[in-house]
Parts: sequence; C-alpha cells; structure tokens
Amino acid sequence: MYAVIDTETTGLLPSHRHRVIEIAVVLLDARGQVEHEWVTLLNPQRDMGPQHIHGILTADVLAAPEFGDVARQLGELLAGRLVVGHNVEFDLGFLRAEFARLGFSVPLITERSMCTMALAGYLYPGAKRTLGACCAAAGITLEGWHSALADTRATAELFADYLHAFPSPPPWQWAYEEVRRIPWPALPGTTVAPTVRPVHAGGRHGWMSRLVDQLPRVPEPPQADSYLVLLDTILANREITAADADQLVQVATDLGLTRPQVEELHRYYVSELAAVSWRDGEITSAQRSDLDRVAVMLGRRVVDVDDALLRASAGRYVVPDRPGARGFPRGSMLVFTGDMVDPREIWWDRAVAAGFVPQEAVRPDTTFVVAADVDSLSVKARMARELGIPIISAEDFRRLLPADERPAESSV
Repeated sequence: MYAVIDTETTGLLPSHRHRVIEIAVVLLDARGQVEHEWVTLLNPQRDMGPQHIHGILTADVLAAPEFGDVARQLGELLAGRLVVGHNVEFDLGFLRAEFARLGFSVPLITERSMCTMALAGYLYPGAKRTLGACCAAAGITLEGWHSALADTRATAELFADYLHAFPSPPPWQWAYEEVRRIPWPALPGTTVAPTVRPVHAGGRHGWMSRLVDQLPRVPEPPQADSYLVLLDTILANREITAADADQLVQVATDLGLTRPQVEELHRYYVSELAAVSWRDGEITSAQRSDLDRVAVMLGRRVVDVDDALLRASAGRYVVPDRPGARGFPRGSMLVFTGDMVDPREIWWDRAVAAGFVPQEAVRPDTTFVVAADVDSLSVKARMARELGIPIISAEDFRRLLPADERPAESSV
C-alpha cells in the first residue's frame, strides 16, 4: 500500500540540473509492516555537490547505474502505492525531474502523498521539524543519518508508528484509491544490481547537528518548515557555503516566500539556534564561533547572537570582549565594495584604526567584505560569494566597530 522514499542529491534544486545520487524505497503494507527494501547509488554524470552533507564520494558512484538504468525498477516499486517521505515534496520534485529528463511524466503527486514531517506537526503540536527529532520523540533509533536507506527505514518506522493514531482505514484511504488506479508509463531500464554506498559514506555527528534537531516548528507562513528543514540539513555538519546560500535563495523563491519573510525566518532561526545552544548553561568559544558563522552567512549580525544568548540565559551569558569589530579579530582582512556616503578613504582609515587590514581586491585570505548593498552584483561581491566569504552591510560594520571608532549614522 505504501512506498516510503528518501533521496540524496547533488543540491537543492532540480531546476538547476541537480541530480539524485542515491535513492531508497521501503515498501509497507496497510498495517505498516515492511514488505521489501531497495536502495542504490546513482551516477549523476556531474560533480557530487555538497559531499559534507551526503558523504558520497565520486569514486563511490563511478560503477553505479544511471537513473535511466533503474527507471523501470523504480517505477515498478512506486506504481499503485501511496508515497511517503519526510518533507516528501523535496524527494518527489527530484524524482519527477529525473523521469522528465528521460521524457516521461509520472504520477508522483504531492497532494496524493504522505509527509511524516506534516503528520508529526498534526499529531503532536509540540513536535520538532527534523527526521532525527521526530524519531527521537517516538523512541526510534536513527543510524547513518544522510544515508538514504537509513533515513527511509527510520521514516517507514515513524510512519508505521503514526498509523496507530488513526482508525482503519485511515483518513487518506481515498488518496490511495486514486493513486493505485493511475497507470504508469512503460519506462526504460533493465534489472540491474544496485550499488550500495561504502561504510565510510554518510553519517552525522557534532554539536550543530544536535542543535538543529531541537529547533521548533514555524507555523507561518505555511512554507516555512519546508524551507527551514533544508536549512537544518545544510547546517547539521556546521557548513553553509556560498553555493548553499545561493540555492536557499532560489528555494525560497520556488516556495513563494518573499524577501521580508525569509529575513524574518533567518532572524528567528539564528535566535532559536542560540537559545537551544544555551540549554546546558554554557557555550564554548568554538561553539560560539559556529553560531557567529551561521548568523553572518544568513545575513544576520554577531550582535544578534549576543542578544539571543543574553535572552536565553536571562542575562547570565557574558558577552566576549572582542577587539576590533565584534566577531572579526584584529588583523582580519576586509574589502569594501559599493558607493557609501562617506568617501572610501574614510572607511579605509576607520578599518585600519580598528585593527583591520583593508584590501583592494577579494582574495582567498579575505575575512569579510563590507558592502553598501549586501545583494551587490559587483565583481568583489560575486568573488566573495564564490569563495564563501561573508558579506556584511556598511551599517552592520559601523555598529560592530569599537564605540570610539563609529561614524555617525548619517554617514553610512
């Protein structure tokens, strides 16, 4: 009756030619009992994307089948079944795109599928967002996180647990009756031996991954959790690259989120991330550095982290006394870009007085860029994004300077 799925991909956007590199399917009967499992790596015929997230190396997929090789097998597994996933629209979007590349339209319909992330919020209003958090709340062990098979097994077990909360037949029986009658096209492919990921691939660990599992849901706007769960995934390994940030912008656009909505989600996200980090009553300098990096990459300020930690600790957190601009130590190299009210020479002198080393051009050793417009398309700004270098506004730079070096607000 059910086909539980999970994919690992080379990025967040099938519209940007990102590809599926691993797919797993667990078939369940009407009671949630496992009937069959299937998993394989896929050769995407392109770079592997965020390997820090999925842990799959190019060498792992060189001998793996391409999607076209397994299309028929996959179609036979999915046909006539109600598809289930955690944030299922993400996986369905990629599978629809993969079949479309082969010239086929398949009946993988979001409105005729089940999402365990949505079910968790419906059944348990206080439930968190991530698969790890939902599994922990249900007492389900999640091993090998970001392995498609491990995630699919956990999602299947979670869904089976949720089934017990509904009568038989469940309220979505009508959707199943529809999809089981929809014919699938005759797909290409043969019966090929699956390629299973090596032991080294995948896995999640570390402090930041535990934090994102504790972040609360965001009920409004309705697309918020679909966006934030992807941000959770990116941050689980303490990484958010410039490419990740660009993809998130496009994801937000595809979801219909406005820029003010995204900015508010980022503000809330940084605040909550800082709040859950204080639950043990302390935070190390390395952990604080992680929080600062996340904040800057999401367009927030280091002082926003200070404020959140002060709120979470009821004033007990001691804000570190940083030389120079808070969050960027003396000796940090910076570049200015864009036209500001005060001449560039004045900003240059302020930076030097605060202990920084201004540069004329962005280089790999540049620490951060100060821009008149953080969305600038200047050569310097584009280079900074390519290198993963934070870009902050002139206003933020003014606020972060030592008090005796700050210009008046009107001169920004």
